[in-house]
Amino acid sequence: MIRVIPGVDRRNFARELDAFHKIRKRVFFEMFRWDVAVINSWEIDGYDALDPVYLLSVNEAGQVVGGLRLLPTTGFNMLNDTFPQLLPEGKRIESPLIWESSRFSIDPAADIQIGPKRISRAIAELGLGMNEIGTRIGLRQIVTVYDATLHRRLSRVGCAGQPIGEPKRVGASLAYAVFFEVGPAAETAVREASGIEGSVLEPEDALPIAACAMIRARGETFQRPEAKARRARPAIPRP
Repeated sequence: MIRVIPGVDRRNFARELDAFHKIRKRVFFEMFRWDVAVINSWEIDGYDALDPVYLLSVNEAGQVVGGLRLLPTTGFNMLNDTFPQLLPEGKRIESPLIWESSRFSIDPAADIQIGPKRISRAIAELGLGMNEIGTRIGLRQIVTVYDATLHRRLSRVGCAGQPIGEPKRVGASLAYAVFFEVGPAAETAVREASGIEGSVLEPEDALPIAACAMIRARGETFQRPEAKARRARPAIPRP
């Protein structure tokens, strides 16, 4: 199942977010060898201080298997402000109808493969969770950055994102900027690959969805800061 955690409510989900930050460290620092901030056993950055919406894949034992975070593209986000080299020259993606997914990461030791196409259950749940939230709050697309290995895995099961520009090397891996359309076609592709039926969101996630809708509404009138202010990085919250 997918647990939806608004960043403003992070204190009530300390155990789950602790696990997620540790997974992020193993994936981005140890496996990908990206230049990321590590504090103790966590990978954490300034975007975590912007109160993103976290989606966590949690198994039957309550263990966090993987996760991601969502931010509106009308504010600071990784694609525009950290990885602009992955976009065509001069391009920025800014729309209240487009959100960014970032820090997508999974603990392979805790994950399992499911469905007729043997897709990762955590990948399938997170994909369905993003699409369901996006549909419910009126998004059109979700953009993200992921490595070439994940792009190939998703391509094999018919669930890959659409590349925005040419892949570039980030750390020890080749990275893509891609977008996913929000809607029934994306949902059908993941359900056919995984065999998952019904909503993947926890039943009690009505309030977090309402929080997502409020963030989406604020994005309609958000004004980007001036270029000088844009370069200032958000402070990193301490674990």
